[in-house]
Amino acid sequence: MALIPKFIYKVKIKMKLVALTFDDGPHPLFTNELLDLFKENGIKATFFVTGKNIVKHKKIVRRMIKEGHELGNHSYSHWNLIFKKKSMIREEIEKTDRLLRELGVKDDIHFRPPFGRFLFAALSILASLNKKIIMWNVPTKDYKENDPKVILKRIYKRIKPGSIIVLHDSGIERSGKKIDRQATIDAVKMLIDELPKRGYEFRTVSELINN
Repeated sequence: MALIPKFIYKVKIKMKLVALTFDDGPHPLFTNELLDLFKENGIKATFFVTGKNIVKHKKIVRRMIKEGHELGNHSYSHWNLIFKKKSMIREEIEKTDRLLRELGVKDDIHFRPPFGRFLFAALSILASLNKKIIMWNVPTKDYKENDPKVILKRIYKRIKPGSIIVLHDSGIERSGKKIDRQATIDAVKMLIDELPKRGYEFRTVSELINN
């Protein structure tokens, strides 16, 4: 067993393949809108879901699985894993894995840490669970952006063959302010129209890794 898990920020390939990934969901409005869009265009994406949102929206998770999307683990509570006890970190990961298995996920379940943050304590646990840690090389900061064109500009600036793009289909409600991911949805609509014109194709993270 490895002492340190494998980190993946991008995949070294020459083919113009990229992975669209979404964090924090599922969300009853925005995730379903993305799924409709992907179904219409024959695209498969990777969703790093939280356990709390799985419990709330099991029907959406079942739809994701049925339509061939990849499901990843984004912890149960979306807490920052820095300075958390090992027992708590393990439970956050294993609890979410159990939910995904119960709903029908059969393939490997990769992990993406909340906020992309962790310390060494988390690494030993992830290694013991045989997890690949999926990061990204194309940040979009879409969670705080209202202009889809700004999101696209950030993507076009960094994208290359083997890129992993991080976006968000949900989030954390603060001070009663509702989650709004419409700018992300609009950016994705334009992205899936434009990237094929540039020769790119979309894959799930696992398809990208195994290509």
